[in-house]
Amino acid sequence: MRILLLALLSLTMGHALKAQAYKKEEAKAFFVNQRYEEALAVLKTAESLVANDQEARFLLAVSYYQTNQLEAAGRLFQSIIRSEKDPFPECWLYLGKIRHAMNQFAEAAGYYKDYLRRIRANSPNRKMVWDDIRRCATGMRLQYLPSEVYAENLGPKVNTNGDEFAPVPSPNFSNRLYFSSMRSGNLGGRRDENGMPDSRTGQFYSDIFSCRSATGGGGNWQEVSSVGYLVNSTRHDVLLDFNADGTVLYFFQGWHHEDAKIIVDTFRNDKEERTVSSDVFKGPINPAIGDEAFFFASDNLVFFASRRPGGYGGLDLYRLEYKNGQWGTPVNLGPQINTAYDETTPFLARDRITLYYSTNHPDFSIGGLDIVKAVFNANSETWTTPENLLTKINSSEDDAYFRIAKDGFTGFFASSRKDGMGQRDLYAAHFDNFLPEMELRVDEYYGYVESRLVEPEVTGPQEDMAANPEGESLPALPEEIITTEEVASVPEAEMSAEHEITGEQEEVPVQPQVDGAPETASEAGNAGLLFLPPIYFRMDTPEAFSADQLRQLQTIADTMQKQEDAYLVLTAYQKEVESGKGTAIFKGAQQAEAVAKALLEKGVPNDRIFIRGLLSEAVGDQECSVDFSFYLPEGKAATTPLPVVGLRYANAVPRHPVHQRLLYKVQVGALSGAYGTNSLDAYEGVMVERQMDGPYYRYTVGAFATFEEAEAFKVKLLRGAFTSAYVAAYIDGRRADQMRARRHIIDFPDLKAYTD
Repeated sequence: MRILLLALLSLTMGHALKAQAYKKEEAKAFFVNQRYEEALAVLKTAESLVANDQEARFLLAVSYYQTNQLEAAGRLFQSIIRSEKDPFPECWLYLGKIRHAMNQFAEAAGYYKDYLRRIRANSPNRKMVWDDIRRCATGMRLQYLPSEVYAENLGPKVNTNGDEFAPVPSPNFSNRLYFSSMRSGNLGGRRDENGMPDSRTGQFYSDIFSCRSATGGGGNWQEVSSVGYLVNSTRHDVLLDFNADGTVLYFFQGWHHEDAKIIVDTFRNDKEERTVSSDVFKGPINPAIGDEAFFFASDNLVFFASRRPGGYGGLDLYRLEYKNGQWGTPVNLGPQINTAYDETTPFLARDRITLYYSTNHPDFSIGGLDIVKAVFNANSETWTTPENLLTKINSSEDDAYFRIAKDGFTGFFASSRKDGMGQRDLYAAHFDNFLPEMELRVDEYYGYVESRLVEPEVTGPQEDMAANPEGESLPALPEEIITTEEVASVPEAEMSAEHEITGEQEEVPVQPQVDGAPETASEAGNAGLLFLPPIYFRMDTPEAFSADQLRQLQTIADTMQKQEDAYLVLTAYQKEVESGKGTAIFKGAQQAEAVAKALLEKGVPNDRIFIRGLLSEAVGDQECSVDFSFYLPEGKAATTPLPVVGLRYANAVPRHPVHQRLLYKVQVGALSGAYGTNSLDAYEGVMVERQMDGPYYRYTVGAFATFEEAEAFKVKLLRGAFTSAYVAAYIDGRRADQMRARRHIIDFPDLKAYTD
């Protein structure tokens, strides 16, 4: 009997050992194919194996790390080091990676050095780890630098435990984002590296998706939809870009890089077939030779990354231009951009000289690929040294595919950082201040207007190809694609007299007064106010200041020197002329600039003068008037005798809608000159503004008391003639960036909606 029991026990133990060995091999198969969640699940069911097998415990710890469970991974690596006589050196490497992911750069560098002490002098990993130590040094140098941007994950309605990457903002709708993803449910299912179905160890191939924001692009991203089977296939489908008006889609399609093409997609105007028309891009770029990460800056300019021969090492950035009816030869951007490391995922801003891209060069990266920017100097024909976007954006992992939306405040990128939901997640970057490189250039604006005014050959709305399948000229797409009716994040609202401040209220003409205070100066709240009478101009007289006006300008200059935190707001009121609203307000702005230049000559810094031009018939016999007010720091507006918009303001046009303490408007353009079309004539509340230390004139329309009303109006504009529009807030007459707006929330609770 004892012999029989021993035999049965031996047989049972043999089966158990075989089962444990099978689980280990199964976990390793998942591990090798980067199926870490499945490897983790298998190893968790093999407790005795993990307890007695160092390799199994190590695989479990790495699987924890790869699935972003850093605390569990760290505890297990430390346990292996304490309990094993000869622990794997990679335990110290991963402990360094964990500290690196937490931005604990000094501790990470210490673990990396411990790892180097335990590996061979000729190990191929040594250079990789020394580069990571250098990146830690870069992180320590950059970690505490001030930053006016923060990043947020787009959330579980967009990101999954799969791989989300390559975000591209819609060219037409501020609340729409397109991206690529390798996730459950994709058309091809799980496949091996050769494209054959493999449900056990295969990976999902990528498809293209869209999502939209419930708050007009500001956040709360949701409602993810596939762009459908007319674009997605069983192969890898990766979004590259749209053309300027959203009628052409560029995307990568193939089983792998050696067997892939760049597809140019448009819609046939064929009511019989109603299909997508796809053509292969005919330029001299080819994924098979290592070309990737394409950015179509325009129909005739492409930037991309490549490993093609002749570069500086790793991935280099190239530009490709279409001239004289054909594509030229790709040109390397040179050693000021490219290095022996990887440079990839380029994005060129609207100014055509500011380039964002990602690099893993240790001197510019805090870990993995980091997003940097460089600016081209046309005079010296050189690029500036790359500037890291700092730790509010970049992480110890790969951060890439950076794109800036047309609003100039929001960027999107993909990151594999360890606080995400999967392999790579999509993130939004929110900038406190408008990025000047995203100003709409004059030639770009006029080119767009001209194209909109010319009757297109194809009838029907020209909107995002995947966003508006119901137009007469476009084919009907599958239900996965959201229709035009679903686009707006805020229901289209009719402007009402109750909510919109239009400037149509009765205005009292004010005659020119140079000497003495006007009647409005004696109104309640103006007692003791430093009275600064408006300066009036006639268009048919030369610009010249009287002796009284010059004394007043000197008083302003002296006041600003004494109170260095005062910020001057010059408001020009111009009568409308036959040439249109845009031209009229620009003429008024030029008069305000004449006043500003006189103050600059008296020593007032140009970064403390803000000018704005408005329309009003209430300027007496003159055609233009310029009056003066001040924006003051929090708490000083109530204690100073200086005139402040909305509080104490002896202005030339009382009760004008822009005199509200809190005001929202919608910017529709930023040019270096006059708004030369009649696009503004249909709207009330038109205004031009300029910060005197900047080159651009920003044009806004509407005037609203709440952010919600302004946001709804913005959506309405984007459905009409404008492709770029965003809400701007003004506090006491001065435009407020996000940081200033947050400081004023206690005074104006509605600003919370603007800053969220």
